[in-house]
Amino acid sequence: MPENEAKFLLVLFMLFILIPFPAGADFAQVTVGNDVSGKVARPGDLVEFSFTVEKGYNTSESTSVTFFVEKVPENWTAGIYANGNQVSQITLPEEADERELTLKVRVPENAKDEEYPIKIGLRPYGESIRNYDKIYQEFTVTVDRNAMPNLEIYSDIPGKKTHPGIPVSFGAFVENKYESRVNFQINLVSKPEKWGVDLLSTDGSRVTRLGVPGEGNQQFNVLVNPPLNATEGDYEILVAACPEKSNQSVLLPLSVTINPELAKNEDLSAYVEFNSSIVGLAIRPEKTAEFAVSLRSRYDQPLKLNLEVLSQPEGWNTEFVTDDDEDERLSSFILAEGEEQIFIVKVKPFQNATSGLYPITVAAVNGDRTVSRQLEVNINNNLENAELLKIDSSPNEFTLNPGSSFEVRVNVENRGNEPMEDVTLEINEVTGITSQIQGFGTVDELEAGESKTIPVEITANANAGSGVKEIFIRAKSDDLVSSEKSIKVNVEKSSSSGLLGIGMLGFAILVLVFVVRKFGRR
Repeated sequence: MPENEAKFLLVLFMLFILIPFPAGADFAQVTVGNDVSGKVARPGDLVEFSFTVEKGYNTSESTSVTFFVEKVPENWTAGIYANGNQVSQITLPEEADERELTLKVRVPENAKDEEYPIKIGLRPYGESIRNYDKIYQEFTVTVDRNAMPNLEIYSDIPGKKTHPGIPVSFGAFVENKYESRVNFQINLVSKPEKWGVDLLSTDGSRVTRLGVPGEGNQQFNVLVNPPLNATEGDYEILVAACPEKSNQSVLLPLSVTINPELAKNEDLSAYVEFNSSIVGLAIRPEKTAEFAVSLRSRYDQPLKLNLEVLSQPEGWNTEFVTDDDEDERLSSFILAEGEEQIFIVKVKPFQNATSGLYPITVAAVNGDRTVSRQLEVNINNNLENAELLKIDSSPNEFTLNPGSSFEVRVNVENRGNEPMEDVTLEINEVTGITSQIQGFGTVDELEAGESKTIPVEITANANAGSGVKEIFIRAKSDDLVSSEKSIKVNVEKSSSSGLLGIGMLGFAILVLVFVVRKFGRR
């Protein structure tokens, strides 16, 4: 081959390998993939399409992509979102090969029923990009006013029975079939005249809107309160849910059946049991009697019951409190079908009440029907408080020299059936004797049947005279006081201490004589 021809072929080969060729599908910098490119919607809907941007060939380099909406129907809005934020460009880092994105399209409320194409464009960019060709992807939205909306509203129990004046509650759910979170308006469409209807969140607050996660649901409650004069029959309540920026609502019909009042020839005791395991208590007049009582429903529907005191002695006070919180007063409640309500009846006698048996009648009332229970309080002024709160000491008698101390162990015992709080010791003052309660000297809580020991240090002062000193100790908790416990302290000056004092005096005189003789005359 001639030399010139060979050089010519070599130049052609170099030019060939340097010529940039249009990138085909197999060599594109990025590719776009999506499973669904067409959806049916109603006017006002927000339509979402998911698609994936992926590196087109095996590369470890970071790749950036810019987005734009190429084609959208007039008065429509569209945007591309990543992780809930609208984006115009993204970067696929070296360690990531793909990214999932969402095209969100808002359909106008006046859109006509037909097919609408939406086209988006993508273009890679960056220093390492040699091919800047645009990539297009087309989606289609078919508007159909008769299409099913992407939400549902329902109740597990859409129909209930009740009595006039007795509220009834429905649990309702809004289900969001969109892929992203949507705010829904909740409206009461219709109700019977003079009926009360509240739309409530699960924590009891009134709601008009609910935010529901994508492909999730949110619960709310519909509280229906029929009037006292509601007549027998079936009544409908209509509730609607509607996505914001849309006029397409979904309705939830609820049915309430009003039954007549309780049978006029039946006493309330036929529907409600009023029980108390203890109907009589013996107390002192300064104490409070507490009865645990219960109301159990034997009816197949809820009943509203008011709690009342039908009779009690003059000057006495009776109140109803919850079983777990004595500060929460009860006056009425709804007793559901088959439910049992337990509460406490607290009876505070007149402080100067004399000994005797006193009846108190309490009742649950529904309209003009009553179920009652009689309780009895036995006032016993001779009931010894000391038997309930008792103290003892060890020892009961001991001897001290002036200036010395001894620790006495005082035992405090709760012999009652209820816990006692802030149990303290009280000690009388005795001349020449000092008493010091060790620690704080208070028992915060002493359970029924429990006992605790409190140390008390007793000291005979240096100037205490000889003889027997008597100390009285008692325990106290609120109005409850124990009997006094006597402790005898025998103060005596020991003979050894007297001889020691005489010896010390003699030794001092001898020292003084020695000093005078040695240094006094010079």
